[in-house]
Amino acid sequence: MGTVYLGRDPSINREVAVKTINYTDIEAEELNDVKSRFFREAEAAGQLSHPNIVTIYDVGEEHDMAYIAMELLRGKDLTHYCRKEKLLKARHVLNIIQQVAQALEYAHSQDVVHRDIKPANIILQHDRQVKVADFGIARVMSASRTQTGVIFGTPNYMSPEQVAGKKVDGRSDLFSMGIVFYELLTGKRPFNGDSMTELLYTVSKAEYVPPTEIDPKTPPCCAQIIDRLLAKGVSKRYQSASQVIKEVQQCLTHLS
Repeated sequence: MGTVYLGRDPSINREVAVKTINYTDIEAEELNDVKSRFFREAEAAGQLSHPNIVTIYDVGEEHDMAYIAMELLRGKDLTHYCRKEKLLKARHVLNIIQQVAQALEYAHSQDVVHRDIKPANIILQHDRQVKVADFGIARVMSASRTQTGVIFGTPNYMSPEQVAGKKVDGRSDLFSMGIVFYELLTGKRPFNGDSMTELLYTVSKAEYVPPTEIDPKTPPCCAQIIDRLLAKGVSKRYQSASQVIKEVQQCLTHLS
């Protein structure tokens, strides 16, 4: 949504990340909507206090700019680990998915849906702690119906219900997390298309190549979790992140 700066809080000498929007870069007729979305991000994220979610310290406006000061993270986002030559071991991937699920379990309990879970929004820090970032298009569930003709989210990681413009809940985030899980294990995305129309059709209707066919060494329990996360119908998916956490823990126990 804007530029992110490295900043310092002089009162306690703490380094922070400062995310900004310069109002002069925005068309006048869009300004109110962009400001609304920016502060909605701050309101949604500011409600959340969890070890696996980026902490928001401050939000405000200064002259022709809006800003959010947030926790500074040391590490890489997961796009780095979705490349064939950088893939992590299955146990490490399971630990990452468990932490993402813990973040989502908490956010969903606070009636906040992320809506844009993807590798770029998940940071793996140097100490292996995972942080879910950028609740930039999160919505309070009670008002989480997508505007007519407007799709929020990143197409490659959207759920079928997002593609269809339907009301979404936490199970949509779980579908997106399933795509991230698949990509971390295989280095490929389960749904692709040469055009936006083809991609959205693939997400909604097409089956994916099982991860065990891409890499036969993929643990069967990982493939089973992915299969349920990527169920097209929400009723066939995991109904809560807590269910995912339980099965990931069982998978980790099995692998050990």
